[in-house]
Amino acid sequence: MTGRFIPVFNIANPYPTWKKHVIAFVVITTPLIAQANPTGFGTFTRDTNTIAGSIASGTYRTAANATGKFKVTAGPSNGYNGSSVTVGDNGVEIKNESNAGSDRDKFTYTITITPDDITSLHTIKIGQTSYTTGGNSEIARQTLSFTENTQINLPVQAAVRENPDVGYFFGAMGDYFMGKKLAGNSFSSNNTISRPQLRVDSSNGGDSGLYYYGITALNGSGNSSSFTLTTNANGQVSFASGQKRGTLPPTPTFTNILKETSTNPNNQNTYASLNTSTVIPNNGSYVSYGIENSKSNYVVAVRNAESVTLTYEGIMKGNSAIEADVVGESYNEWISFGVESEPYYYVFSGIVFGDNGGITAAEADASNANITSGAYSNKPNYFNGLFNSASESGIAGSIVKIVNNCDNPTITYATQSVEKSGNAIGKYQIKIPITNLNGQGNVCLLEERSDTIYPIRTTTNKKAITLENAKYEYQNNNFGRVIDQNVALVLEKEQAANDCKVTDITSLTYSKDPLSSSETGAGADIKPGNCIAYKITATNRANIDINNFIMHDILQKKGDNNAAVTSKLADPSYQASDYANDSVPIGENGTVKTVPLNLSAKTHRSFYFNTQYGTTQSDTVNTP
Repeated sequence: MTGRFIPVFNIANPYPTWKKHVIAFVVITTPLIAQANPTGFGTFTRDTNTIAGSIASGTYRTAANATGKFKVTAGPSNGYNGSSVTVGDNGVEIKNESNAGSDRDKFTYTITITPDDITSLHTIKIGQTSYTTGGNSEIARQTLSFTENTQINLPVQAAVRENPDVGYFFGAMGDYFMGKKLAGNSFSSNNTISRPQLRVDSSNGGDSGLYYYGITALNGSGNSSSFTLTTNANGQVSFASGQKRGTLPPTPTFTNILKETSTNPNNQNTYASLNTSTVIPNNGSYVSYGIENSKSNYVVAVRNAESVTLTYEGIMKGNSAIEADVVGESYNEWISFGVESEPYYYVFSGIVFGDNGGITAAEADASNANITSGAYSNKPNYFNGLFNSASESGIAGSIVKIVNNCDNPTITYATQSVEKSGNAIGKYQIKIPITNLNGQGNVCLLEERSDTIYPIRTTTNKKAITLENAKYEYQNNNFGRVIDQNVALVLEKEQAANDCKVTDITSLTYSKDPLSSSETGAGADIKPGNCIAYKITATNRANIDINNFIMHDILQKKGDNNAAVTSKLADPSYQASDYANDSVPIGENGTVKTVPLNLSAKTHRSFYFNTQYGTTQSDTVNTP
C-alpha cells in the first residue's frame, strides 16, 4: 500500500475527523528505488503485442541463462481499481490499485511459462515485491494451484524457499500482533516485532480469527505507549463510543485480547511460522503477514511448474482506514513472479537417416559406375555422412544406446528406438538426469539395427562424446545408412585375351563380355598356354573417401567351384607397389591382393594383372 501510515496518538475524535486524517496521509507516496527484496527472479521482457487474454506476456531469462516465454492472466478480482505490471531484471511485479470503498478484497493471477531449453528444470518463484520498496502489504491468505511441466519427468512441488524474520508493520498488523501487556490492566501498542512473514493458515470455516483493532480505540484511558483498559464485571473490554475500527476476538477479556498473552485457543498458538522447505500442497494455502515492501523477503518456489495460479484474499477483520466491521480491506497490494533454473538433464539427440542425397529407390543401382552423368552425378549430399533435410529423410528401425565407453562398454545408461513415422521419423532424443552421469567424463552413442533394409553405413556406428563443463545438450549426433543399391564402391571387371608375349597389358582392348574359345573373333586367343589379362576398376561414387580399401581377386583353380582349369599369375606385372607382399607370385595360383589403399571421393582406379589360361572369381573386402 503506497504511502499508508497510521498516526500514533490517542484518538478521541469522532469518526468524520479520523477519516479526514486518513485521507491526508494516503496521498503521501514513497519513491521507488531500483530493486527491492527478494532477488534472483530473472530478467523479463514484455511483448509489444500482449498475447490475447493476458495482462502481460513476453520472454524471460534466468540467472543461469535458461530462457523461455511467459504470460500472466488475471482471474477473479474484488476491491481493486485495476492493476499495473512492471517487468525488468527481477521478475514481473503486479500492483493492484486501491479501492477503499470495498471490503473482502481478492485477486487471482496465473503465470504460465514455456521453457525454451530442455535440459534445465525451471522453478516459478513468488514474492511480495521485486521492484517496489514504498508501501506495505496487508495480512492475506494466499492459495496456490499449479500444473506440472511435462518436459521433465519430475512431479511439480511447491515449498517455502525463504521465510526470514522481518519487522512487522504496525498499520497493517493491529494490536492483536503488536500490542503488549505491561501490568494490571495496562497495554502498549506498536511494539517492535520481527518474525517470519509466512504463516500456517489456521483459519476455520472461512473465519480467519485475525482481528484488527486499536488499543487506543478501546474503552480506557492513556495513549499508545501505555493504555489502561476499562473492563466490565466479567473482565471484558469493548470499543469506546465512536472509536470502533474493527472486530474484537471472542470473549475479549483482558487476558485474551492479545495474541501474546491469550489463553483462548482461537487466538493462541495459531498461525505458526512456516518453516523453510515446508511443502505446500496443490490448492493449499498459507497466510502472509503485513510487511513493508522494502523488508519483505519471503520466497515460495514451485519447482518444475508449467503454471501457477495464486489467489490473494484480505482476511483481517477490520481495517485501519475504515471504522467499521469490514473484512479484508487491503488497499494497494503487490505480488511478484519470477523464474529460476537449474541444470537437470543431459540431452543427446540426432537422427538416423538415409544418406541417398535425393536419389530415389527407382534410380538406385549398385552397378552404375557413372559419376559424370546420370543419377550419381551432381549429388553432393549422396553418401557424404551428413544429414541434409532438404533432400534426405530419417529412417525407422534403429535403436540408439548411451554407454560408458565406445571400445569396451560395460554400462548402458539408456536405450531408445528412433521415431517410426511422421515428420520425426528416424529422430531420437535421450534425456539422462545429470546425477546419473556424475563423475563420468565421456560417454558413447551406439546405433544398431537388426533388419537388412539399410545394411551399409555412411558414418561410424559409434560417437564418442566428451561431457563439457556447463554444457548439457549434445545435438546432431546423426547416423547415416543406405540401401544395397546405393553402395559407395562399384567394381567392374573386364578381360582381354593375349598370347602371353605382350609387354604392356594396359594397352590391350578389354571387354566386359565373356570370352570363349573359337578360331576367330574375341575368343580366338583362348588357347591352351595363352593368357587372359584382367582390368578391375574400382569407382567410389560417394562424397567421402574410402580408406583402407583392399582388393582381393581369387584365381580360378581346377576343381574349385566346378572350375575345369587352373589359372596362374603371369607376366607382365603392373604397378607392383599396389600389391601386397602376400599376393600370389608369378607362376602360382592363389589370390591377387592389393595393399591398403585410399580411394578419394568421386574417383576411380584401375588394377591390372595377367593370368595364363583361366578365368577368375572376384572378392573384395573392407568396402563400405
